[in-house]
Amino acid sequence: MTRRLGRTCLLSLLLALATGCGDEPATPTAEPTRAEPTEAEPTPTAEPTPPVAPTPAPDPNEACARVVVVAWQGATAAPPEITRSKEDARTRAEALLARVNGGEDLAAVASAESDAPSSRARGGAIGTFVRDEWPELFAPLKEPLFAAAVGARTPVVEAPFGWVFGERCAVEKVHTRHLLIRYTGARNAPEDLERSQDAARTLAAELRQSALDGRSFEELAREHSEDGSAERGGDLGSVGRGLFQPPYEEAAFALPVGGISDVVETVYGYHVIQRVE
Repeated sequence: MTRRLGRTCLLSLLLALATGCGDEPATPTAEPTRAEPTEAEPTPTAEPTPPVAPTPAPDPNEACARVVVVAWQGATAAPPEITRSKEDARTRAEALLARVNGGEDLAAVASAESDAPSSRARGGAIGTFVRDEWPELFAPLKEPLFAAAVGARTPVVEAPFGWVFGERCAVEKVHTRHLLIRYTGARNAPEDLERSQDAARTLAAELRQSALDGRSFEELAREHSEDGSAERGGDLGSVGRGLFQPPYEEAAFALPVGGISDVVETVYGYHVIQRVE
């Protein structure tokens, strides 16, 4: 599994608060007796409103993005079922952007409408990158995105693979270790690997239990993990949203620091994940 940021690697809760209103208090039949003040009483003042913390400005040199792609017939890597013209594709892209600007969630629109299968599976997420490592594939979107505020969207721009617009999302990162157990037929598994999917899951579960029983996760990863991170004790570093396989990312961000995940399956095999920070 690979990721950007200079090294090999693998590789989205709203809480509603409801307030209830009790019955109106019974109206008193008479004013309670009180002594007249000898001096004018000060008029009560409202509690001061606490200041609202300013929203931090996004890092000018790092950005997270979600995108929607609309391909046309003949665009680079356009799915074979795409028959629309380039002009029709632009009209559709502008209409989808209008829907998002009108209040629809970009991730939902991307999942249902985008013509880029890889990012569509992640709700349009393409990852988190520093400016100098922005993916060449999305080069036309780079400057408009870095000029946007978090939560704002770019105009529709032309790329070799179609018309595309993006939304700058808040940068969130997770630092994990993992160990990976592959099986025959998993992506990037060695051709000579003879291990069934059931056997791989059983082995991953046994290694997870060893970690829960107190064995060093780093040592387990060094000894048993079957990807390039093994030599680092499974350390994948601090990675922003959008770069991991969705099941891995969901599990990693849900963990507390120090927590160990259940066995997680991706196209690469079975993972056990430990959150470092």
